[in-house]
Amino acid sequence: MHEGPRYLPVLARKPDVDQAALDALVARAFGTTVPVSCQRTPDGLRTQVYRLRRDRETFYLRLAEEADENLEAEAELFRQLRQLGVRVPEPVHVEPFDPALGRSVLITTEIHGVPLEQVSVRSGATTALQEAGADLARLNQHPVKGFGWIQRRGPGPLQAQLDTYGSFVIDGLPPRHTWPGPLATAFSTETLDAIERLVEQEIARPVPAATLAHGDLTLAHIFVQRGAYTGLIDFGEIRGTDSLFDLGFFHLNAPEVLGVPLLPVLLEGYQRVQPLPPDHLESIRRSAVVHGLPELCGWLAPERGIPRDHPVVAARVSRIAELAAQPG
Repeated sequence: MHEGPRYLPVLARKPDVDQAALDALVARAFGTTVPVSCQRTPDGLRTQVYRLRRDRETFYLRLAEEADENLEAEAELFRQLRQLGVRVPEPVHVEPFDPALGRSVLITTEIHGVPLEQVSVRSGATTALQEAGADLARLNQHPVKGFGWIQRRGPGPLQAQLDTYGSFVIDGLPPRHTWPGPLATAFSTETLDAIERLVEQEIARPVPAATLAHGDLTLAHIFVQRGAYTGLIDFGEIRGTDSLFDLGFFHLNAPEVLGVPLLPVLLEGYQRVQPLPPDHLESIRRSAVVHGLPELCGWLAPERGIPRDHPVVAARVSRIAELAAQPG
């Protein structure tokens, strides 16, 4: 499987952290009896992630993006999700704040295997995607207080930034008096009209309470080993929203492989755990369009200066236009 280009070479990679401080933290977590090697992973721009190898075991160490974030919140979330049967990393060490590193730090176990996007055997990939759908349904039932980005403030109920779903929908979109803003350079007038109708429908949709979203569900974050599903990774984009956000995000970013649509496979596993309403396909389509816009607006904004013909931008524009044109 392969999703196509996903990366925008525009953000500066955060520098490596102080090695002596990192070594001291690893020693506190694992002791000094068995040597532990520590190497930064090649991916991760805003987030500094290190791969730790201890004998035959592999762990991952992640530093909070901001100094005021406490990754105890994420460690507790992983514990709760694992109790529900969701296959996510297991936290093995967390520090609310390391003065030498200037950040909170979380160490977790490894999810074994490779990303599903690297798997070419269709039957095994289908089964794994169905199992990932079941895990996603369990994850999407976890309650969150508020909508938007999760505030990592330590143990306790998950808290997000915004009070209403409508405010979450418009967060990152051009204000009404400047609409369509940078989107004007990307879409035709007809497509913009269709997009605006979908945004208005989503703002008006009643979502009284938020639930957890993975926030970045793609084939790159679903792992398999020898054809068997092993778990979900990369929870840096978690947020509180409606239960269809992740399905819409997946539909936007992983539509098909070799002409085979992927969403029905994911939904088959999802509905083993959580039934969906009769109009769920239309709701997922609308979610894919609406929630794919804020990131696109950021890419096209003058502050980022990403050209319209960049492959990632062009792919996002084409996919949103395709979904917006489908009959509702």
